[in-house]
Amino acid sequence: MAEIKQGILGATRGKIGPVVGYIWRGKNWLRSKPSKSRKKATAKQLLQWDKMSLVSTYASKFRDFVNAHCPTAKVGEKWMIGKEQLISRMMKQGITMIDGLQHIAVEQTILSIGNLAPAVIRKINIMKTGKFKVQWDNSLVNAMTLDTDSLTMMLYNESLDKFVAIHNVGNRVDKYAHFSVPTEWKSGKVYFWSMWKAADGSMHSTSCFHGMIELIEEQEIRKGEQESGNGKLESGKHKTENGKKVAGNVNQEMGNTKQEITDVLPLEQVQRIALKQCLEEVASTTNVEIVNESVESAIKEKELKKWTPPGYTRRVKKRILKGNVEIDNSTDNSKKQTSSKPSGMIEGARSILDVPDIRMEQKE
Repeated sequence: MAEIKQGILGATRGKIGPVVGYIWRGKNWLRSKPSKSRKKATAKQLLQWDKMSLVSTYASKFRDFVNAHCPTAKVGEKWMIGKEQLISRMMKQGITMIDGLQHIAVEQTILSIGNLAPAVIRKINIMKTGKFKVQWDNSLVNAMTLDTDSLTMMLYNESLDKFVAIHNVGNRVDKYAHFSVPTEWKSGKVYFWSMWKAADGSMHSTSCFHGMIELIEEQEIRKGEQESGNGKLESGKHKTENGKKVAGNVNQEMGNTKQEITDVLPLEQVQRIALKQCLEEVASTTNVEIVNESVESAIKEKELKKWTPPGYTRRVKKRILKGNVEIDNSTDNSKKQTSSKPSGMIEGARSILDVPDIRMEQKE
């Protein structure tokens, strides 16, 4: 049933017989009701539907910020707003297949597009007070960069599925600044972007992705302490005043010393650390010594459970794929259907003219 809020000549939203009314980009449109297909979806169709559902769900979190900081662009004969540009970009280059399922590559996300030159972010780390400190240098300058340009930090918490933009963190001339994350962000993987904006708001820079850090809630640490029975903080855990902990106790790649992770690290480094921790966990539970070079053999022998590297996320509102089994089955079924031939078909013959003696061929 459709709804008409402004009289019979007003905009229509909903279904009226074979017609559907809807609003797109603030305008009212009418279209014919699509007919439901009775054909079973192919494997490629399921993958495309899953990709679209995955990307649109992910992009919806950044909609307001992206629409405000990505100018409308004309692609062919169509004008695209910021969210549509983000969806198009992620559909083309932001999807990675992991364990038979499609995942979003977070580092491919661009949240703003502009002409202002950004400052070079040197370091982002968490302090004992629970606040984050960001440091930069002003080596990249031009006629448009001013000391009054302000820094905006954009953060996405994968565990909570929340996005926040922190404006006016500091000015370009300061070279460092402090900012706080929302109080409810006590745990989860947090990804960081930055953007610079002119004081009058006339221009801004293209967003830069910096990496991630994983926060661990204090309750989880206390549970580990009780299990260990020593009543002290485990090695490599860093306590903060606001109840947040930072994942630690990892071996450095260039040495044997252990160091607390208090810095926002590039995804490549985070993935190496996470992989090493995962392999150590598998080795301790299966009593099998596993090194980085034996990852593929461990997966083949099913000694290593399904593992999604940091930097990749998957959230969909409607589950379309049930893993690679459904895709394989549909592919096999399509092969069986194409391989089956009606009775009387002659192998390799496009017509009866290609067969010298049709009667002899049929007898054989």
